[in-house]
Amino acid sequence: MGEAAGSSVKEKAFEFSPGLYGFPEIKRYVVTEVPGGGDVFKLLVALDQPELGFTLVYPFAFFPDYAPDLPDADVQELGVEKAEDILVMCIANVPQQFKDSTANLKAPVVFNPHTRKARQIILTDERYTTRHRLFKA
Repeated sequence: MGEAAGSSVKEKAFEFSPGLYGFPEIKRYVVTEVPGGGDVFKLLVALDQPELGFTLVYPFAFFPDYAPDLPDADVQELGVEKAEDILVMCIANVPQQFKDSTANLKAPVVFNPHTRKARQIILTDERYTTRHRLFKA
């Protein structure tokens, strides 16, 4: 990868100031396309450790009533000025049997594309768990 291409990737990186839960030392990630994933599925890849990645899912495509109550302190940390400034995604578990895929609605990953800041936020709302099935059994 040439210098210009490397700089471009760094410019597109999101800074996770506290890191993701379980990976506090890794702070910079990029969001990449998943073939056939459209706007619903993406891949979150650690910039400095590209072998580390997480499947992301746009939760509202499967759970239209999903309404995470994001703490004000987290919203301020992301530099959010209005609700439209953020994109909410969730980490998905996609096993070999795709129909058994789940999403972690308890800890959404919130991005502010304007500030390039992001963070995973653990919600206190008991309606949400770490394994919501994407497809009915």
